Amino acid sequence: MTIDEVIFNAVKEGYHVKVFDGIDMYYGRANTEWAVWSRTDNDSSFMVPVERLFLDPLFWQALGRALGWDHAIKTLHVVVNGRPTMVTKTGQSWLSHWHRFLDFLAEGKTSEEFFTQLDS
Repeated sequence: MTIDEVIFNAVKEGYHVKVFDGIDMYYGRANTEWAVWSRTDNDSSFMVPVERLFLDPLFWQALGRALGWDHAIKTLHVVVNGRPTMVTKTGQSWLSHWHRFLDFLAEGKTSEEFFTQLDS
């Protein structure tokens, strides 16, 4: 998936940027750096860095609904008897994907690479 498709999917499930001067905004398009939102009253555009969206938990919740991540299971890394292991636990699945995204960035990879792998 491209960044534009990812944001579009989150918007379909209710994500939006905060209102600008009390005016509602609607999503236009995005590239790897910027997302364009427009005012509903006069169609003037407002650019938001995509990384700002990717740091918003509401974005990940909406994306989770769009991609079927709304089931309440997550995988955790824990230490049991001195050995690292993975366990499943009830929780919010979108949060697990958000953490994977942050780990992906910490490894020096790009958000574009992360979202491209969601297709597979």
